[in-house]
Amino acid sequence: MTYMDNSPYVMCEDLFKIYKIADLEVVALRGLDLAVQNGEVVAIVGASGSGKSTLLNILAGYDAPSAGRVSVGGKDLLQMSSREVEEYRRIDVGFIWQQTSRNMFPYLTAMENVTLPMMLTNTPGKERSERARDLLELVGLGHRLDHTPEKLSGGEQQRVAIAVALANKPPLLLADEPTGELDDATAAEILDLFGSVNQDMGTTILIVTHDPDIAYKVGRVVMIRDGKMSTEIRRKVTFERIQSEADTDATLEEFVLVDASGRIQIPQDYLDQIKIGERARVQIENGTVTLRPEE
Repeated sequence: MTYMDNSPYVMCEDLFKIYKIADLEVVALRGLDLAVQNGEVVAIVGASGSGKSTLLNILAGYDAPSAGRVSVGGKDLLQMSSREVEEYRRIDVGFIWQQTSRNMFPYLTAMENVTLPMMLTNTPGKERSERARDLLELVGLGHRLDHTPEKLSGGEQQRVAIAVALANKPPLLLADEPTGELDDATAAEILDLFGSVNQDMGTTILIVTHDPDIAYKVGRVVMIRDGKMSTEIRRKVTFERIQSEADTDATLEEFVLVDASGRIQIPQDYLDQIKIGERARVQIENGTVTLRPEE
């Protein structure tokens, strides 16, 4: 499989992920579908346990689905050998954890942390140093090159984490609650930084977040519930980048998502309002699909 410019850069089709804990099976993903275009910034939101982190781990090559199909940049993640998966993680994807301590080695300086991933791809020493300096300048830490994590604030550590994730020029950046442990002002700076990375480098970015105002900061938000995508929120006027300041004047449109099998998730409060239980009647009337309770 090869990536075509007009194809989604990230494509998930009917993904299932089942974990076995003792004698119990936990279904984390239930037929999830997702398509993300090259250079797009997408926020993924949902309650704890909805499957957000599981999805990111699969896209990062840290985990594999139990069933379904997933490709990134035309690469079928399920057909890769162990060696190909390792190469994919080094070159094709950058990952940022919520816990800042997981993104860096505590005994290495900012410069050394950013340089390290390039050593794994045999990048020449001079090129490593130049790129590390450029990336730390990009994230506003050119004056902190020789500082270890303990001498950096939480926001500065997360900025270094972004530089580390971008070290090998990955076309895809995955961030799992990157602002979850930061104060509002610092979180805003990190979101603006993501916007700059997207605009300057053309990086495709997926961000898992609990930010209630995220729909006013990005062009597209997908809501995950019970292991699959349920709704999508888009700006009525096309908006490409991510920003820290919520544009509350923007007009938002919310859509129910229809998966490849024709399934949709209807919010429970809607069903409660029209008293629909286990069964319902579905009819097409004047070009509109109508859902009615069982008589």
